[in-house]
Amino acid sequence: MSISDPIPIPNQKILDTLFVIAPQFYTTDPVKLANYNTMIGLLRYQVNEELLSCGGVLAYVYLLAHWLQLQTSPQTGVATNLSEGELSIGLAISPDSSILNATQYGRLYKDLIKRTVIGSTVTNLPPHLTVMNAYCCQR
Repeated sequence: MSISDPIPIPNQKILDTLFVIAPQFYTTDPVKLANYNTMIGLLRYQVNEELLSCGGVLAYVYLLAHWLQLQTSPQTGVATNLSEGELSIGLAISPDSSILNATQYGRLYKDLIKRTVIGSTVTNLPPHLTVMNAYCCQR
């Protein structure tokens, strides 16, 4: 890491925010916390902290909560109704739709990204490219 590299968002800040936004995932169990930290490590490949600027913490939280909700309720957003004779399954999302549509957290993540990046235009510039808001991006 060079002096100009951005400081990554600490896992603890992501977890603290997760417990506020999605309190159903709150835990003090060291095994679960280790799993959460592993998932955050994997999500770091899906989140561009520099591009998302102040929205970076929320991006991690929404993605983490999305995957946790899918783990705890694998049927979430998939089947809305089932019937036995002549087998009928109703889907809440279309088969070609994004898996992010399966949970409210996935949809919140998509909305955050949509509001941050419009095409190739960034609407929420990183602090080093714009005037920094005193309350934004404090790590």
